[in-house]
Amino acid sequence: MHNIINSIVYFPVRNKGFAPVLVFKLAALVLFAAGFASAPAQAQPAQATGAGVVEGVVYNSTNGLPVGRVKVSIKSIGEETLTDDEGRFIFINVPAGAAELEVSYLGFDSQTATLTVEAGKTATRDFQIVREGSARSRAKGDDVILLEKFEVVADQTMSAQALAMNEQRHAPNIKNVVAMEDLGNFGTENIGDYVRFLPGVAIIDDGDDAGQLVLGGFGPEFTNVQLDGGDVASTGAGTPGGAGTVSKRNLTLAEVPMVNIERVEVTKVPTPDMPASGLGGSMNLVTKSLLGTKRAYLDYQLYMNFNNKEGLSFDGGTRQPTPQTSPKNKKPSFNATFVVPMSKSLVLSAGVSRSWRSRPASDTPTETALWNLRTTEQGNASIPKDIALAQAQWSQIAQITVTENMQVGMEWKMARNDTLSLTLQAREVTTDRSTSRLAARFYQGTNFDPVGGADWTAAANPATAGGEFEMGQNGAINFREKTDNTHMTLRYKHRGPKWHIDGQAVYSHARRVKSNLGEGYFAGIYALAMERFAAGSSRKGYQLEGYGINSTESILPTSYVAKNTATGETVNQFDGGNYYLHQVRDEDGMYKTDMYSGKLDVTRIFSRHFQVKAGASFNRMIKDDWQVPLTHNFVGDSSISSDSYERKKLKYYIEDYPYLLAPGVSMNGNDVAWISPAGVYKLYQEHPEWFELSSTAIQYRAQRSKKMTEDIAAAYLRFDLRLFSNRLHAIGGVRYEKTDLDGWSVKEDPSAVYVRDPDTGLPLKNPDGSWQLITTDSAEQIRLQYQERAFHEGQSYGDFYPSLNINYSFTDNLVLRAAYARTLGRPNIQYVVNGITMPSLPTEPLEDDDPFPAITVGNPALKPWTADSFHLSLDSYHLKGGFGSVGVYRKNVSNFFQQRTFTATREDFEHYGVNSSDVDFMLENNYGIRRYINVGDARLTGLEFTYRQDLFFLPRWLQTVQVWLNYTRMKLEGSNSRDFTGFTPETLSWGVNYIRPRFTLRLTAAYQAETKSAAVSTGGDAGKYIPARTYEYQDAYTRYGLTAEYALSRAFAIYMNWSDIIGDDRIKYRRADDTPAYAQNYQRTVTPAYIMVGVKGRF
Repeated sequence: MHNIINSIVYFPVRNKGFAPVLVFKLAALVLFAAGFASAPAQAQPAQATGAGVVEGVVYNSTNGLPVGRVKVSIKSIGEETLTDDEGRFIFINVPAGAAELEVSYLGFDSQTATLTVEAGKTATRDFQIVREGSARSRAKGDDVILLEKFEVVADQTMSAQALAMNEQRHAPNIKNVVAMEDLGNFGTENIGDYVRFLPGVAIIDDGDDAGQLVLGGFGPEFTNVQLDGGDVASTGAGTPGGAGTVSKRNLTLAEVPMVNIERVEVTKVPTPDMPASGLGGSMNLVTKSLLGTKRAYLDYQLYMNFNNKEGLSFDGGTRQPTPQTSPKNKKPSFNATFVVPMSKSLVLSAGVSRSWRSRPASDTPTETALWNLRTTEQGNASIPKDIALAQAQWSQIAQITVTENMQVGMEWKMARNDTLSLTLQAREVTTDRSTSRLAARFYQGTNFDPVGGADWTAAANPATAGGEFEMGQNGAINFREKTDNTHMTLRYKHRGPKWHIDGQAVYSHARRVKSNLGEGYFAGIYALAMERFAAGSSRKGYQLEGYGINSTESILPTSYVAKNTATGETVNQFDGGNYYLHQVRDEDGMYKTDMYSGKLDVTRIFSRHFQVKAGASFNRMIKDDWQVPLTHNFVGDSSISSDSYERKKLKYYIEDYPYLLAPGVSMNGNDVAWISPAGVYKLYQEHPEWFELSSTAIQYRAQRSKKMTEDIAAAYLRFDLRLFSNRLHAIGGVRYEKTDLDGWSVKEDPSAVYVRDPDTGLPLKNPDGSWQLITTDSAEQIRLQYQERAFHEGQSYGDFYPSLNINYSFTDNLVLRAAYARTLGRPNIQYVVNGITMPSLPTEPLEDDDPFPAITVGNPALKPWTADSFHLSLDSYHLKGGFGSVGVYRKNVSNFFQQRTFTATREDFEHYGVNSSDVDFMLENNYGIRRYINVGDARLTGLEFTYRQDLFFLPRWLQTVQVWLNYTRMKLEGSNSRDFTGFTPETLSWGVNYIRPRFTLRLTAAYQAETKSAAVSTGGDAGKYIPARTYEYQDAYTRYGLTAEYALSRAFAIYMNWSDIIGDDRIKYRRADDTPAYAQNYQRTVTPAYIMVGVKGRF
């Protein structure tokens, strides 16, 4: 079957050797900077006469690891500094004599130490800081206490909270920081399960899974996700196991590597050294820094994924349409991380994980209600239509997802002030899915003309041939999908007394292969049940009616009446033998994204009050996608009947081929004899002559094949100014970004099949007035009309993006922040690399009432969305046991995208490669250009509030109770406010933590208001029942969770996580401005709640 696909079309690979060369150059640049900067670093820092150097490392006594962002001060000289990621601090030019050091870290006890500084020498003092309220803290008089009381759970939880609080406190800009260990334990399947509790974060769910990330009210295409400061590549084709066929910028959360992550940072306002993209913010996952680790250790977890539908059962569940989704038993999951300090200057790490999760395949259906939302016929407003249910789809998904992660890392302290690190993360998500699907269509063919309304009923229109049932789908609903992600980071850091140098090279790769080839089943089977009056007549639909729509939890009819229009006989829609098998479908496709990036930053420290940073970066993204469905028409056994349609009916085959039907899941309590995709595939293997390959594969391959290369070069200048005894910290500057884009996509030209006059270039006509065809072979005609990657689009644009962050510390615990930044959101891929569609050439001159002909094309010249953002926040840190922030912001957004048709000029036609002989004809007949342009603006205003409080005023055994709350409220205004997709006006999350030395219990809740998730396409047949400006919405939902952990020892703890206690139905809506409430329910998914039970520990 793969040979068929390869023979459909072949195209060369461009710049085949460029990627390895680019990776080598970026890595070489980082290594050169490392060698250049580290050479003189062995020397001692320059000192004033009669002065010495004070240095040291600060460690966390809980885990023995170095701690960054600890404030260290020498009060006698008024100097202070923060430890770096390795926990190091250094003071130069310290006057000889006694020097008193003070170390402070929010959430930990402050410490002081006095040491003697000798002129021209270095005095060293390390610190072991102790968590406030711990047994170590209460044990007065002891510098180091090894095991005075067992407090592993409390130490881990409170240390994680302190880490996040201090990172946020000393950040130069407005951001939210949360430690991974403070977010609970949701396994390694999806980072979205962790971040949905953060303020300002919304999630667009895909069924049971966290699908895409929305920050600050902007859609997922405008949201950046980074790993250690490097962009994470994503296929952009939707959640693994989903139905995506179009590559986008949208990052899929299930594709993000997440081994050995220390904290999550959500930036609200960038500084000049950060990318200017990310209109609503950006998210950065920071891995653990391991230098300073004193002894080797192994962290492990072993757990099982259960669900509320099947309980704590190890049984694999109901048999499903494919053997791949019919396991005998559930399988365990695990993860492990191993850290080995080879020496004081070299640490190695490795991590591996494998999770196995099955979706319960009984009583968790997905219902889809396709309503006709148009009040008049498309293209003819004089013909009225009922707003009524057009199609009721019921499906039961069986899915098994296996997620495997691997991580290796190295951190090497090359010299006194120089560090080199290399990290590789690899992730593979394998999804096996099968679907049992049954649909009732209250229309026949593509009429979309049901009758009905708000009285809970729907019926097929008898004037247009009635209705029909559909089993299976002419789409990919059974498949195996494998998504591979690789992320490699090489970093160099130089931390001298006057110069800081940071170099980084990143390679990130994502590839998704979606296919059923070689799996032993078809991706889709398409069978219809309808009746005909007599042999040889055209097909006729049933008299079909549905009752009880929206009268229960279901959004579909609760009962159907289907009768043969000729005989009045009642039809059994649950028997696959009553269906005509029309088509079967194979699916094969690949979506690939490669990202290469490098940057080099240099900081000059002029004094403790002023420093300047300058740098440059380069990012290249290459997307290469193709997808092709292979459709076979079922022609059947000619010996059954001379009627080509009648011999499609499966009842004639069941006796000889009983495997064509198989029992499976029941539909609302009704047993169904399902048409088996594995059984039909077996029939195809035995009788391939009964199946004919359709030539449409050539068309689909061409339409769904794209390549895009985008280069982003940036340079920036940043200054840091500290005044008023370090109370005021101002960070400002400007960033310049230049974008170069090239894309190759389909050229659709209906006139390419015509013979043209060699002299004039005009198409030639036959004597009957029709156009002369180059070939009568249908496959060759499609190949000429749909030319794969024959259309090239390119564009360049650049601009300056200033920013200013001002932080004022009233005290160490209270900080006022104000910020301004200009940011951008680049157009999604379908707007700029969308191919070109030429209109058909009419055989007769156009009349005034003929449709307006236009060339439809993408527009790489689109300017990005631009936002001027203003933020103000007041943050409290560890103030009377509380940690919180309240902030307001305003974003003025311009350059929205809107598709328009305008009259074209000769230059326009020539630019798009229109045949010169056709230009005059198009000009005479007012042909236009239809593409997206920039238009309009909007204003977004928001309020954010976050707070966590220790209830220390309660009785002693309850003093370790914490309550926390995050709230975000946003409002949209302006002429283009409706163009925001991904917009969530309100989110609220809250929780209660009960933390004891050996035990912790967490109750969480995350509420997300109704979210405008996407604009509904009106292309193709969808325009017959979907009006313009119809949007899809995700319902408001509250997700409750419960996590518990009990530690028997540091090496063994038992834990449980229940991710969605209630597991309520999820609803999606579709509505235009005039859609009545009864017609808005579009999709209902009965979602299970997943329960994780396991053990973990550290050796």
